[in-house]
Amino acid sequence: MEPFPWWTDQQKKFAEELYKFVNEHIPAAEKAFWTRKFPMDIVKKVQEKGYFGAGIPKKYGGMELGATGCCIAAEQLGRLYAVGHVFVVSMLGGYHQLLHFGTEEQKKKWLTKMAKGQLGAVCITEPFAGSDAASVMTTARKEGDEWVLMGRKRFITGAGPADRYFVYAKTSDDPEVIRRYGHLTAFIVEKGTPGFSLEKINELIGFENVPNGYLNFDDVRVPDENRVGDVGAGWAVMTSGLNFERLVGSAVVGGGLEDIIKMVIYYTNRRVQFKQQTNRFVNNQFKIADMITWNKLARLITYYTALLLDSGQNAAVESSIAKLLNTDYAIQTGLDAVQIMAGDGLTKFYPVERLVREGKIGQIVAGTNEIQKLIIYRMGALSYLDMPFRLRIDPELEIPILSLDDSPWKGKEITEEVMLKILAEDYRVNPGLYMTIEDLQKETGLGKEKVLELVSALEQKKLVVNFRDSRGNIIMSKANYEGLRRAYPPEHYRYFPSWFDPEELGFFG
Repeated sequence: MEPFPWWTDQQKKFAEELYKFVNEHIPAAEKAFWTRKFPMDIVKKVQEKGYFGAGIPKKYGGMELGATGCCIAAEQLGRLYAVGHVFVVSMLGGYHQLLHFGTEEQKKKWLTKMAKGQLGAVCITEPFAGSDAASVMTTARKEGDEWVLMGRKRFITGAGPADRYFVYAKTSDDPEVIRRYGHLTAFIVEKGTPGFSLEKINELIGFENVPNGYLNFDDVRVPDENRVGDVGAGWAVMTSGLNFERLVGSAVVGGGLEDIIKMVIYYTNRRVQFKQQTNRFVNNQFKIADMITWNKLARLITYYTALLLDSGQNAAVESSIAKLLNTDYAIQTGLDAVQIMAGDGLTKFYPVERLVREGKIGQIVAGTNEIQKLIIYRMGALSYLDMPFRLRIDPELEIPILSLDDSPWKGKEITEEVMLKILAEDYRVNPGLYMTIEDLQKETGLGKEKVLELVSALEQKKLVVNFRDSRGNIIMSKANYEGLRRAYPPEHYRYFPSWFDPEELGFFG
């Protein structure tokens, strides 16, 4: 397992130890996979080693290796299939949420149990709520010092073996509260609580020996001390935890990539077709090169994101990118591996087809990859909005060039006529674009209200077109054809490159 330069000595030592541990237990994990038995014997050894406490602070019995330590554990334990998935959901079932939202009493109670290897699960998805996580229908009503939960959860990985379930339930029906995402609350429910039962185990495309099922909450009573975070703070608890969930889920999917690459290289070095080893075929070499590239990129974004979290930074965009790339790369690596190994790749006797199925599950859980793209766009695009330059017409070349020069309009009196000239000048630079109200503020040095007043007046005179949002607020403005004519004479907008002579072609205007 290749360490990264920024890992601490403790993290590097942990990775080496875990790599050896996993290699020793791969045969047993394979047998459990084939017999479809949950590998509790391997899980118990992981518990005894204290690996479940990878990221938990030492004061609660953990190793205090942070998000990086959790990813190291997930990546390596993911090579043991079911063991890795159970490790991940156990971490998702409270680790990050308790660290950031739990009371000291809750941390002492639950993090200590987690460090010792108590299995957990996270419960968000319901029949009524998948990607739309805010629409959960499971309810929790307060009765004295207890909360009564009623509803169902589904697609819960670890359902059954887990002893601790981190559950999100609706605690308000007030439309205004719901609009502000203040209607959810987080709870810890323990296995064995009256009314809490396992309803069904799913048969999925993968997860042959990983329990994934439905849970039923039939008036389940939990004490208020099992509530994590304030009443109504469940959405904040959930979204904070999802960033960590996507990251660790990425690591567990990526754990098998390196083993598959090794398998393909081993195979193609020994397979002969057309009187040569199949690793001599250039198309196979290209596919393997892609696999190596994807593996290194996937690990890089995973551990960079972990570094951000360990540094106390918000890594919402990075965790979504990590989840997106790891799962997409896993499927593509699996598909290419199957193609290279041809008929053998189609059999379950080699683990390459398994990666395709595991990757497909990975593309769905913890928010579909389409949801990840929405997050990346909506949150990631914000960091690209502040352009330090504008395109301005160069007086010598008479073409738009990137410029850091300050606006020539600042310090001048901005009348309706001047505002129209600004919009018309922008037409020379960006004929197909509007100017935002913020653009006009920067150009003129005026406040927002004054800018809106001027463009509204120009609109009334039918000299500009204003673009409005769904609530009717002006957000952009652009000079129309009449406005362009009023602002400058026709020759102001003309530009012909040196090689083009309009008179030579008989075009005059």
